[in-house]
Amino acid sequence: MKKLFNRLTATFTSALLAVGVLGSMPVSAKTETEEVTIHFDLSGDGVKVEDNQYGNPQYIVDFSGVPGTSRYLSDVGLERSGYTFMGWTFDGIQAYSPGSVIQFPDTDATLTPVWSKKSDSRKFNIHYEAVCELGIFDKEGRLPDYELKPGELVEIPLDVFYHPTHSYTQIGWVYDGKTYLGQQKIIMPEHDIELTPSWHKYCKFEYSAGDVDRIVGVTGQVLERIAGLKTELAESSRLSRIGFYLSGWHCSVDDKVYLPEYSYLMPDEDVVFTAVWEPKTYTLVFRPELHAEDYFIKIDAKTDTTVICPDINMQKPGYKFGGWDYKGTIYQPGDEFLVYGEITGLGIPLEGVWIADNEPTPSVPVYGDANCDGKVTLSDAILIMQSIGNPDAYAEGGSDASALTKQGMINADCYSPGDGVTNLDALAVQNLCLNLIQKLPVTEINE
Repeated sequence: MKKLFNRLTATFTSALLAVGVLGSMPVSAKTETEEVTIHFDLSGDGVKVEDNQYGNPQYIVDFSGVPGTSRYLSDVGLERSGYTFMGWTFDGIQAYSPGSVIQFPDTDATLTPVWSKKSDSRKFNIHYEAVCELGIFDKEGRLPDYELKPGELVEIPLDVFYHPTHSYTQIGWVYDGKTYLGQQKIIMPEHDIELTPSWHKYCKFEYSAGDVDRIVGVTGQVLERIAGLKTELAESSRLSRIGFYLSGWHCSVDDKVYLPEYSYLMPDEDVVFTAVWEPKTYTLVFRPELHAEDYFIKIDAKTDTTVICPDINMQKPGYKFGGWDYKGTIYQPGDEFLVYGEITGLGIPLEGVWIADNEPTPSVPVYGDANCDGKVTLSDAILIMQSIGNPDAYAEGGSDASALTKQGMINADCYSPGDGVTNLDALAVQNLCLNLIQKLPVTEINE
């Protein structure tokens, strides 16, 4: 079971290393969309493309693609008298079997065939030098020596070994100064070869919120990453700060700022990424009355800036304005309000505070003028009916800006004054507006 686990781990880590290696390739002289072409050299003496199983001819053609992308090679083989076709190579060292995956290089390139001569009986040794400074680490003998003919393909094993100090991990094997990953292939030369482990150091990889206030939850995280591999930086939601959003990560190694989720190549040393915070923009909503949206005052401001609280832009009969309430603190018009920020949302509400204004009761009521606008109209009858149907909003002290005032209550009691405001008061106002009666108050109505 342990060996199976190690081989599966090797597949995964080899893929990771491949990403790191590919991502660190020199930038192509071509644009992202300009394609390169891989050519196939079929010019050797006696070389021909093999027929299919039915004896019909097959073809191998050049193909194109964007540098850094991959595709499958054709699985069609070649024939040549006295030789066995093994695959293709760019450089005479690394080989690609028919049907395997190949990556497009930065420039046009040519693949040449790899041949193994059938009559050549020579064999040379492949040795995996499974040692480190502390001695042999392949104690199970998982990678014994073996032999191959020149031109045959050496497949790099998937086995992964762990350094005795646990400060390194082994990913791939080094041959002739280059690291080859599990399942990659090299061409057997006409001499013995030795492959040594490609060690990759474990380094500390830390996220930090920095020396700031208002952090919600954790202030950082310490991880381990493998040097030489790419790792995706954390998303912007990894850390949270009231009033700010995380716009990037500042790197302690190169003093650069990287975007969240950037693919970063881990260096051979510990690294700290400190959050870069940008202030959020909030909309301050000054609401004189909860339902009086036409009178809302909206001001945009960033975290840690100040806003001058505005004057009230409406009146509420029977009340005087007491200021703007934010979480129990009352701000007067002209006061400075510091935008501290909120955990969620982008709006900060400040509610109007109203204080009852004890106006004197007039000695002579203006009967029927419920809204106190100096005249008696159908709007007065409507307000009376609203105060009866929805007293929380329209009766004296109601939440609506047009609610009856103390003076309005007296004026509205225009049918049989003294018995309170009823539907008969609204009917009396309607009859006056329709000229069915000549004046208010009245004590009798012909319905």
